[in-house]
Amino acid sequence: MIDIDRETQAASSQRMYTARADRYENSFHPDYTKRFMAIADIQAGERVLVLACGTGLEFFIATEQVGEEGEIVGVDITDAVLAKARQKKEQLKPDAKIRLFNHDTFDILCSSAFVLFDNPESVVVSWRNFLKPVGRLLIDITHEDNLKVGLLLERAAKRLGSKFPSNRKWIKDENSFKQILERAGYQVEKIELMDRLTGQGDTYYSADQIEEQFEWITGTPLTVNLATEEFRDKTRTLFREEWEKDAVNGKILNVDAVYLFVASRT
Repeated sequence: MIDIDRETQAASSQRMYTARADRYENSFHPDYTKRFMAIADIQAGERVLVLACGTGLEFFIATEQVGEEGEIVGVDITDAVLAKARQKKEQLKPDAKIRLFNHDTFDILCSSAFVLFDNPESVVVSWRNFLKPVGRLLIDITHEDNLKVGLLLERAAKRLGSKFPSNRKWIKDENSFKQILERAGYQVEKIELMDRLTGQGDTYYSADQIEEQFEWITGTPLTVNLATEEFRDKTRTLFREEWEKDAVNGKILNVDAVYLFVASRT
């Protein structure tokens, strides 16, 4: 059994996405990627860096956009999803310029896994080094009420002083990340609310579903193997308390959306 307090962020990402590799594209992700990449407005000849590229969903789209003179680089820490990305690369036309390991100076940097980082401000500061002087960031962050039960469990775990695989407490609204980007020297050009992320739409959960939702979230890839009986025992009451803090008339709202940011290096 994994010790949640000793598992590194890199190890937790590898654990979660190794478990999801075979099923990752049997989800909302393929359709969402089309929407995500449409916002990027990638031009012919540009060089695109995709951080946490996963199974390479962006490649099919970006390859057509950058053309023969452009290039795509995907970086990921999990071997299982990179294997899927390499399979996808083999299906592309032979002259597609795709690398799956390195970094350089890029026109566009894309990332759809930002909630995995412990310190969002230091991350976007360091990412300036990957971009050309007028290069663009394309990053999504979860809506403050997206996967709400996951956020409640994160807050419960952190009240115990435990580490947690995601970091979302800092997201209060769309301005939370806008301010981080501006402090890091970026100009925010666009903020797009990408709603109906999974196709389900927004959902309310009532107080009589607290236990059911607790059992569900502690059995997902987010916490599987971390959610020992001791962890469940310690967080169950705190999870209920966090629910009650946010509830309106006993109900919490799960918003099926993320914020997508386009920002340029200044």
